[in-house]
Amino acid sequence: MEAVNEPVRLMEIEKELAGPQREAALARYDAVLSALAKRIDAAMKAGLPPDEFPRVDTLREANTIARKILRLTVRVDGEAQKA
Repeated sequence: MEAVNEPVRLMEIEKELAGPQREAALARYDAVLSALAKRIDAAMKAGLPPDEFPRVDTLREANTIARKILRLTVRVDGEAQKA
């Protein structure tokens, strides 16, 4: 059932990031991703079993990309709205 709700949630996030409160939405979502990055870094520093390392490293990369996309989305929407 969760998969059915995900597209709706993603659309809500997209609307928030394009709306007048986009900076506040960016800060909220980036805080979540930043907290995840800190947890990933802590786990990697503490040491991971060899079979878990590739998955956690992939998650770290995906999180970094998600933060970049989040910032680009807000910047592009913000510039588009000013034009």
